[in-house]
Amino acid sequence: MPFDLAAYCARVGVDPVRPDTAGLAALQQAQLRAVVFENFDPLLGRIPALEPDALSAKIVGHGRGGYCHELNSLFEQALRALGFPVVRMLARVRMRAGKQAPRTHLVLRVKVEGRRFLADAGFGGPGSLMPLDLASRAEQRAPNGTFRLIDDPDSGEVVLERLATAGWAQVYAFDGAYVSDGEVAAANHLCATWNQAPFGSHLMLNAYLGDARYGLFDRMLTIERAEGSESRELRDFGEFEALIAETGLKLDPADLAAAWEKLA
Repeated sequence: MPFDLAAYCARVGVDPVRPDTAGLAALQQAQLRAVVFENFDPLLGRIPALEPDALSAKIVGHGRGGYCHELNSLFEQALRALGFPVVRMLARVRMRAGKQAPRTHLVLRVKVEGRRFLADAGFGGPGSLMPLDLASRAEQRAPNGTFRLIDDPDSGEVVLERLATAGWAQVYAFDGAYVSDGEVAAANHLCATWNQAPFGSHLMLNAYLGDARYGLFDRMLTIERAEGSESRELRDFGEFEALIAETGLKLDPADLAAAWEKLA
């Protein structure tokens, strides 16, 4: 079935954009603000489907979110439908495992107006709301922080860093290696089933609400704003249910209850 661009644009709250730098920035920010990063399916023992029709049904039709393989695959479909040249890349999330992390995070490289950008509408942490110029090694400002790309001579990768209170912090690293459909499927399967991946045993949620980023890890909620961040533990199912409703995420009540029980 052809990609339903009109339905996608309605879901993320924008009109179809032109295939230029402003259009790319508008679309990435719109999807990040409208579609929640969440891993309820892997947490409940399901491997997310990546077929285009399945992605559209889940995220566009049913109001769900997803994790990187789903969200950036959907983003890729929208970009291609709008005329953007897109290349997939797989990144290592360095926030905990450093250089030893497997290449499992799906990101996109988009060429527009003679420049190449890192585009990511599917990161479950403190990523950039805006596409980043891949040729630049200077600081790049986004509505949610300051970022930069640096070269790692040891691994040959480009590293995305975010300016945090304590200084520059690594987010993830990638190279320009070709990524096949099979590699994306394998990364998705690994993330959903591997006992050393967090998605099958921990709940992760990332949502942009107004000027704040809401990050949930199991029962611990962190709210980041320009003036600082605050964290607290969700005390009961009622608070959990209210948070999910606040994000706009449409989830089956039975799945919501089952997820909460796994976090007990």
